[in-house]
Amino acid sequence: MYLTGTYKHNLDAKSRLTLPASFRKQFGDTVCLVPLDDAIYGFTPESHKEWISSFFPEGLNPRNRRDVKLHRALMARTVTVEIDTAGRVALGKVDADKLEKLGIGREVTVVGNDDHFEIWSTGAFDAADEETESLDDLMFDD
Repeated sequence: MYLTGTYKHNLDAKSRLTLPASFRKQFGDTVCLVPLDDAIYGFTPESHKEWISSFFPEGLNPRNRRDVKLHRALMARTVTVEIDTAGRVALGKVDADKLEKLGIGREVTVVGNDDHFEIWSTGAFDAADEETESLDDLMFDD
């Protein structure tokens, strides 16, 4: 899986997002949505498992309270939804309070980020993008 690009979309009246065609080709019929502090992350079930595992490089230790709490929190925040035949994902399945906190309304920006995509409120994405240093400054040491 290799997701790239930035796409502006409008949610439909039922809070469904039509995934970009290039993304749909790389997903089966299921997506794992994880609302975080800045955006909703979307993974295939396989890439979601890999992402969860990345937090536990030595493996999940069931006797370590931090590991158990983090694992539980990540899994509890994950919502697995079907991608319908039109390539739409029902964001209405995500907790309404989390959507409101993220400012997810009608206008969203979908960003490919390698092994997952991110769904941002367009306003929040534009603001974060403006705050980003120039790409040259990030890529090259002076």
